[in-house]
Amino acid sequence: MSTHGTEHRRVLGVAAMFVAALLCGTIIVVALREGPARSADFGVTPAATTPSPDRTRPVPTRVPPPPWSTAAPADPALSGGSGQVDVPPPQELSLPRLGLRAPVGPVGVTDDGQTEVPPDPDRVGWYRFSPAPGSSAGSSVIVGHVDAEGRGLGVLNGLHEVRPGDRVLVRREGGSTVAYEITARRTVDKEDLADSGAFRRDGPPVLTLITCAGPYLPDNGGYQNNLVVTAAEAPG
Repeated sequence: MSTHGTEHRRVLGVAAMFVAALLCGTIIVVALREGPARSADFGVTPAATTPSPDRTRPVPTRVPPPPWSTAAPADPALSGGSGQVDVPPPQELSLPRLGLRAPVGPVGVTDDGQTEVPPDPDRVGWYRFSPAPGSSAGSSVIVGHVDAEGRGLGVLNGLHEVRPGDRVLVRREGGSTVAYEITARRTVDKEDLADSGAFRRDGPPVLTLITCAGPYLPDNGGYQNNLVVTAAEAPG
């Protein structure tokens, strides 16, 4: 075996390792957008009991804005927009099994009909025109980013790993806490979100958590779907 042949193979081996490293780097970057392998959606989401929404409170017409958008701040004075002013607004969301915890603030609707989303990926927003968590009816909506440009994964990226029965805790203004259990997770095309029932204001009371879901197509508006997670108030 010649020294030249051995050296040639060594160079090829180093080149192969370099290419593999580049590919792994590409896969890691894509994984931040596509996320890890996801388990299948599950459960059934309760439907509204009446066909007509309350038009005094807006239903967003589109998906939450992309992660790099900066939404206009919500007016805290409108945090009772759900019409149930006796129910205190939420202040913190947590999913203990996933180690997920995030402060909650009120959000509304942007001028172009999208749901406002806190620009900070470590925070989430309560859609202030939905019932507050703990209300007697309707879907209490909390939204947040799955990731943010230049800032990595968002706090709600963990929703892709929820399981039936996972505990969700919402601490409210004044210190009281409402406990929920995950009952359903579904993937909804972003164009269908407004009509998906996620923003219903009647029917059984649930907590609805919404974030973005792949595929991520930068030339076609970014994330193509939303992940919609439903939780029912826990017994006791």
